[in-house]
Amino acid sequence: MRRPFDVRGTARAGLLALPLICTSTISAEAALLSKDLAGVAASPKPGVRLPLDILLKDGETSAALGQWLKGKPGVWIVADFTCRSLCSPLLRTMTDVLGKTGLVPGKDFNVRVLGLDPKDSAADAAAMKSAQVGTSGPIAEHTRMLRGTAADIGRVTAAFGFISVYDPALDQYAHPAAVFTVTADGRVSHALSGLALDPADLRLAIVEAGGGRIGSVVDRVRLLCYGFDPSHGFYNLAIGRALSIGGGVTVALLAGFLGFMFRRERRAH
Repeated sequence: MRRPFDVRGTARAGLLALPLICTSTISAEAALLSKDLAGVAASPKPGVRLPLDILLKDGETSAALGQWLKGKPGVWIVADFTCRSLCSPLLRTMTDVLGKTGLVPGKDFNVRVLGLDPKDSAADAAAMKSAQVGTSGPIAEHTRMLRGTAADIGRVTAAFGFISVYDPALDQYAHPAAVFTVTADGRVSHALSGLALDPADLRLAIVEAGGGRIGSVVDRVRLLCYGFDPSHGFYNLAIGRALSIGGGVTVALLAGFLGFMFRRERRAH
């Protein structure tokens, strides 16, 4: 089996940087400029440990981050609970892919979604979970929607190498769509693109995290997906930028993802 995004014959020192941007821009005019988005990425250092001492809440239950690990490897994403763009479809997609890994939630892994916006409420978190993960079933049972203070959220995102940009006009974030696996003792083991999730790759990342092994990722995904409105099926894509930076492979990934999302929209209606 291959390692997520592993490339034979290349150095293994690099880590994935994933500026697949989730924003809530619904008009054709981008609220954030290219220079604002230039630094948006997710590139954690190998084996960096999450801040286990900080307090995070799921609903009204507060516990240290280390306690939320539950002694199991975790699949983590950072999301804006009130995002009107790609956060919700990506969480739903991750949930679907996890269901195809053949692994058992609660036994082989837990899911942790960290809220990016400290203003989001327990109700906001619950609404996203209900809509995108569900309220019953093994994955929903072992998914926690975690909230914290701005300072504590910042410590976790710093460990993930997760850089976002806040748009005050829209009260939304431009941020990378990344999926992380974390070992049972809280070390970041893999970073995967939320766009290119594959059941076999995600399974391997979880299994390696379960064994305490730290993966090395050498690919670099540079794709701006700026402005998707799920309620209208509207996409505002920086295709020119994707072509100039990522080339044909990036656009092929984009096309596959958009096709998948359009099919989901049709079935939903």
